[in-house]
Amino acid sequence: MFQHLYLRLALATGLLFIIAGGVLIGISTRTSELYALETTQRINRDIALHAAEDMPLFGPTGVNEVALKELAHHVMFINPIVEVYLLDTEGRILSHALPEGTVLRQQVDMAPLKRFMRDSSKLPIFADDPRSDTDSKIFSVSPILDDAGDVSAYLYTVLNGKDYDGIQQSLANSYNLQTGVATIAAALCFAMIGGLLLFFLLTRRLQRLASAVSRYREDSYTGAIDIDSQQSTKDEVGLLGAAITDMSERIEQQFDAQTEIDRNRRELIANVSHDLRTPVSSIQGFLETLMVKDLDTSAQEDYIRTAHKHALRLNELIGELFELSTLESGTVEPHWENFPVMELIQDIVLDHEVSARERGITLTTEAASESLQVRADIAMIHRLLENLIHNALRHTPAGGEITVRVTDDAERVRVQVSDNGDGIASQDIPRIFERFYQRDTDSTSDSAMGGTGLGLAIVKRIVDLHRSQIAVRSEGNHGTEFSFWLPQPA
Repeated sequence: MFQHLYLRLALATGLLFIIAGGVLIGISTRTSELYALETTQRINRDIALHAAEDMPLFGPTGVNEVALKELAHHVMFINPIVEVYLLDTEGRILSHALPEGTVLRQQVDMAPLKRFMRDSSKLPIFADDPRSDTDSKIFSVSPILDDAGDVSAYLYTVLNGKDYDGIQQSLANSYNLQTGVATIAAALCFAMIGGLLLFFLLTRRLQRLASAVSRYREDSYTGAIDIDSQQSTKDEVGLLGAAITDMSERIEQQFDAQTEIDRNRRELIANVSHDLRTPVSSIQGFLETLMVKDLDTSAQEDYIRTAHKHALRLNELIGELFELSTLESGTVEPHWENFPVMELIQDIVLDHEVSARERGITLTTEAASESLQVRADIAMIHRLLENLIHNALRHTPAGGEITVRVTDDAERVRVQVSDNGDGIASQDIPRIFERFYQRDTDSTSDSAMGGTGLGLAIVKRIVDLHRSQIAVRSEGNHGTEFSFWLPQPA
């Protein structure tokens, strides 16, 4: 494509230089001609005046033909290209010294002549050539006064007559003229070659860009486009290369993100299928047992109680799946409001106090100030703390302790949920916020407190929506601490 572009540019450039060269040569030739005519007319501006003063062109019987011919002879002897005419006040030709039949006009337009006599500063000025029906020539003119001082006639001299035309035609093949034209043509050719070279360099860089994009397309849009380092200039081509590189990197990132989304989707489907299958199968099994067997009242109650527990787990799993999907949809934003964080923590601790007491776990709170205010979405923070406390209860053995601690600095409030339970192995910490990830635990974890594997994923998403971060510090069998920051009201 860019090869064709270069050919089109080269052709257009060549035509442009040919046209420009022709125009330049024409203008130069015409300018030189006008300059020569102006110089001739300025030098000979007073020739008619001096000639009229030297010869008595009128006698008792009218025009003194002898004197006119003698004047013409002297003038043409000095300057062979000058032609002399005697005009009346209306511009009619009274006499001349040229061969019979060579003068084609009988009258000359007086307007240019009067303009010349009035102001001859703007030259050249052209007037009618009596020896041509159409041509105009440079001239000199002077009035001839009678004895009373009135204008009785005009001496009109054409400064570039027919002999001048012949000389000009003979100079068409002049060495100097040919040299000048050749010099202009050579300069134009040099400029055209320079322009073509410049176009080649520009289109070569564009060709490299096109080749890089083609390779990128052939590689199924994987990897960043490799742009030659020589193209890292700040001109338009360099900026285009940088934009293409950025575009390819963004496409690669989006491709990787889409790949990750597809992987997570497949993993989610697999995990959901597995986690839903267990409670559904259990419920189905217990109900079928109740339908086909004649059980006593106590056994029926045990079966129903177990099926109900699995139904609750199934309902919890579906609810958390829906909640996480909503948080990750990008359509949910926190409803920011100011509230005392310790009041919220006290309410959540009170809700879990009975469960903690039954398990033999001490649940306490600590705060630098009971009146600490935060700016956040109270419903989301309530859900976040519930999940962290619920997670701590699952992994803290009887006799253990869970502490919710609140501290602050000038602009933020730090919330910590710590326990002295079984802790988290270092290799598990990077994955605990993944959906459905459940680490192996020992026998101290009560099955009744089993989780869905979605609680910490929900926590992480809520923290992200609040533009905060959550930190995890844990050692195996030495407890775990989760901490995050919330902004204080301005």
